[in-house]
Amino acid sequence: MRSLKKLAIFSFVLGFAGVGLAQAASPPSRYVSLLIQDTGGFTPVDYAFARTPTVLYSDGLLIVPSRIVTAQYPGQFVSAFMQKRELAAVPRILAAAEKSHLTDPKFDWGMPWIVDVPDTMFVTQISPKAPQTKLSIYALGFDVGVTPKSKAEARRSASTFRDKIESFSSEFMWTKSKPTIWKPTKWLYMASESQTEAYSKTYKWFGSKPLRFTSSCMEMTSLENAKLNVLLPKLNSSSRFSSNGKIWRITVRPLFPHETGCQSIIN
Repeated sequence: MRSLKKLAIFSFVLGFAGVGLAQAASPPSRYVSLLIQDTGGFTPVDYAFARTPTVLYSDGLLIVPSRIVTAQYPGQFVSAFMQKRELAAVPRILAAAEKSHLTDPKFDWGMPWIVDVPDTMFVTQISPKAPQTKLSIYALGFDVGVTPKSKAEARRSASTFRDKIESFSSEFMWTKSKPTIWKPTKWLYMASESQTEAYSKTYKWFGSKPLRFTSSCMEMTSLENAKLNVLLPKLNSSSRFSSNGKIWRITVRPLFPHETGCQSIIN
């Protein structure tokens, strides 16, 4: 707690420093201060692959996958992402995480009466030299049967914390600016044989190699990333690709700033 208070004081002073000084200073190396992501559970491989984290970086950048689901058909080809940056919010958020036991890997969260539900992973790091802490809460938000009452209350506190982070709560982010769209530029993908359906439009596969079935992650080349980014506005959930005489469904997942490739993502 003492280290978090020191970090909060430092960020508060930094937030009120002169604009010219802030612009002249060299930015610190960015690292992940907080990461929240659902993992595991009884889910299809491609669904698990497409899950993305909420990430707060040490420079105050918060990226949140959109949780909005509409009845529109066809749906989006890939989820939207929102972003907002506020350096002074980092220590406030980490202090709140500590208060909710989300920096304590040994905390007992109890076990609800439900099976085959994902875990929610929380990763925190308070400074570049501090160790990274990681914990998972099974079936967060499904608290029926959790005893004693203190554990159920802790789970509700963790759920509330996540909701506040993913809604850019003014409790943590004090700047009046609204979140903006974060546009990924690098992508990973999985392919599976498919067929056209209502409202489908089939595009010729733009990759350097023919598509093949794989239950594991594939990385796009720089040229493939560029071609997908151009094509994205035209795609929706019913879009298909032709390759090697077959029709394919592509599931894509962006690379976040801290991720380097397939080996670095969490499912």
